[in-house]
Parts: sequence; structure tokens; C-alpha cells
Amino acid sequence: MARLTIPLHIRWSDIDGYQHVNNAKMFTLLEEARIAAFWASVPGDARLDAVGGGVDPVHHPAPDRTPGTKILDTGPGSGTNTYIARQEIEYLAPLPYTLRPIEVQLWISHLGGASIDVCYEIPGVDGEPAVRAMTTLVLIDEETERPRRMTPAERASWEPYLDEPVPFRRRR
Repeated sequence: MARLTIPLHIRWSDIDGYQHVNNAKMFTLLEEARIAAFWASVPGDARLDAVGGGVDPVHHPAPDRTPGTKILDTGPGSGTNTYIARQEIEYLAPLPYTLRPIEVQLWISHLGGASIDVCYEIPGVDGEPAVRAMTTLVLIDEETERPRRMTPAERASWEPYLDEPVPFRRRR
């Protein structure tokens, strides 16, 4: 399975009274990993371009960027917004504060017409998963505020990261 690994630092403010990452702050860490993996960055920002650079060449040609997973050019004036349609998270073990970066692993479990399911796993102190999560993103046309179809370039860049969905435990 091909996964993207994004190193992130836990901030002291992410920790709660129990000395582990607060549940609400975990969604922020997942958001930061997702942005680092998929959003196009400023050309020349080597730290953010580490995953691969590039934007959708059909809508945003940029000869100074190379193809990669980072092709979502979003935000005011970009033409595309991304809305979160669903998020699910499962905590398997506490994630304590550490000075070392945590390694957020990301992959895609579904590429729809206008949506993408991003899966995450964060190893805990023992190397076993401490957190599993999934986010469904919908690509929105900025002008019409309606879902827009995924471009062939977006689909091609993300297909290598397709794999099974997060194996959430279920209650009966």
C-alpha cells in the first residue's frame, strides 16, 4: 500500500489535562497533514513541496511546478474550495507530547466524481496505531458554490495512493 507520510510537531497547546493530544486538536493535526500532502504550495517553499509539487495543469498551468500529489490549488480566487462532508476518528491509544515529529500516514480510500476520502493513521509510542481517521472532502467550484468534477490530472495524481478504507472498530 502506498502511503504518504507527513511529519508534524505536536505543540504544547495541543496537550490537555491528561497529558496527551486533546481530541479537538487531533482534527487540527489531521488538517495540517492533509494540507501538506495535497494542497499546492508556494513555489520555492522546499519544506511544503517535499511531497511533490504541482497544480492541476488544465486549470492552473505553472511550468515551475512538477506533478505530484500536491495539486489542490484552493482558497479565495483559486476557483476551487474544499468542504469537509464527513469526519470520523477513532482513538486507540493516548498520544503523549513529544519533541520528535509524529508521522501522520495518509492514503485515499475512495475517489468519487467530486469527492475524495482521505484516511489517516498515526502510530503511537509503541509503533501500533494510536489514531485512525477518515475525512470526506468535496471539491467545490468557487463561482457556483456547487460540487465540481475531479479533473483527470487530480485523479491521476491520487490513484497511486488508493487503498482499503480505515479499519474502524465497530460497536454492536
